[in-house]
Amino acid sequence: MNCPICGAPLGATDNECKNCGTRRAEMGPAYNNTGYGQQSSYGYGGNTMNGGQGYGNYGMNGGGQGYGNYGMNSSFDSGSYTRKRSSSIPTTKLISILITVIIILVSILGYQIKYNSPQTESFGDITVTFPQKVEKRSSTIFGDVDAEDVTAYANRDMGFVYSKYEMSDLELGDGDEETYLNFMFPFMDAAMSSDSEIKGYKKKDQLGNHMRFYFTDDGTDWFCDMMIDFEGDSCYMYYAYCNKKKENKFISKFRKMYDSIEYKK
Repeated sequence: MNCPICGAPLGATDNECKNCGTRRAEMGPAYNNTGYGQQSSYGYGGNTMNGGQGYGNYGMNGGGQGYGNYGMNSSFDSGSYTRKRSSSIPTTKLISILITVIIILVSILGYQIKYNSPQTESFGDITVTFPQKVEKRSSTIFGDVDAEDVTAYANRDMGFVYSKYEMSDLELGDGDEETYLNFMFPFMDAAMSSDSEIKGYKKKDQLGNHMRFYFTDDGTDWFCDMMIDFEGDSCYMYYAYCNKKKENKFISKFRKMYDSIEYKK
């Protein structure tokens, strides 16, 4: 005897098909009664492997005539056994899911475009254009009580600090800009190396009026491009920093940002 669903061999004592899992109780009466003859070819309600004609035949090759036939090759007329299939997801539901996904993707894309859009701010003695949207911060690791003015902006990827000093307060004496830089950078390097607030400080290099270094804050490693500039009787120190992992991405952005600085007249 074979399973009427998949055709796999079905033992006399098997309670279900070992191939498709259909239970014997679901296969029809012919599969719930064992021990009948193999060659019954005609009769009322016969159960055979090769059932021929009659009313209610069950068999492997049931002719398919009559009412309620069951078999591998039965034609399944009225009352024949059929296995229900799970219904597919309605088209309207699929469309609804698709629209929701599109809305989410558009929202994320819109946020990224807005987040990475330039932002121009005016404060202290300058106007500067940041490469990303940033927010003003009330405190910074680069704050200095001796500075005349300190302003800080930041987001999750980058930060910017503006500090203004009067030349007379720095006691640099007379000299040109190069003389000041040759004094200031070694001084800043030594100061940050010994500053307990700045963890993991390590100088990378010095290029013109820029000194670049690394530091650690709140368990995150940062890259900083510091610039010293002079305007009139004032000295300005700028700190542009980003996550160390994004150093290569922000180096050119910081250069462009520094180039955008304009001093108020």
